[in-house]
Amino acid sequence: MKALMKIRKLRDRFIKRNRGMVGIEAAIVLIAFVIIAAAFAFMVVNMGLFATQSAKNTIQQGITEASSPLLTDGSIYIRANSQKVDAMVIPLTTMGTAYVSMAQNSTIVTLTVQNLTGDANVYEGVNNTNPYTASFDTLVTALGNNTAAQLFIGNSDGSSTLDYGETGFLVFHFSTADQPTAGQNVFIDIRPQGGAPLSVEIFVPPNLSSGWLTLGS
Repeated sequence: MKALMKIRKLRDRFIKRNRGMVGIEAAIVLIAFVIIAAAFAFMVVNMGLFATQSAKNTIQQGITEASSPLLTDGSIYIRANSQKVDAMVIPLTTMGTAYVSMAQNSTIVTLTVQNLTGDANVYEGVNNTNPYTASFDTLVTALGNNTAAQLFIGNSDGSSTLDYGETGFLVFHFSTADQPTAGQNVFIDIRPQGGAPLSVEIFVPPNLSSGWLTLGS
């Protein structure tokens, strides 16, 4: 009888021991599932954040490319001489950006005179002469005799960028062969490195008087 009871006690101890081992194994498996689920959840959240950021960047890039960072800042000026225009000034400012690079190698200015001429790029870059201390005639003289355009930035720091709050004066000189006459249209596309081009269309008024004239903005 005592032997039988002893056997039962040993059996009960063995069963309890096995139950403890099974409980530990179950806990280990549960912890493993929790760790795997946490890692998977982190991966899903991380992928979601990455997709959101990518979508945001794509939208911002689309908006940038669809809108021009440049605006005309006030009236446009033309210089008339014997019923022809030999010079023009377009004030420019920035919109929606801290600065716009206007370096010669990153900006294209296309010029077309109706029924007369077309130039794919007449831009010669930034001229550091301060337009606030010089006349328009002085600025035009700096361009020489060819058809060309240069940007003069008021109180510039010497860089090739048009910063927010600054006004740039895009000055054109027309060679004798390219000068528009009264009644003609002049088309200009200013293409900075980032963003859509700024398109400007100018109608040369009839009966020009010599000197500088102001066209409505």
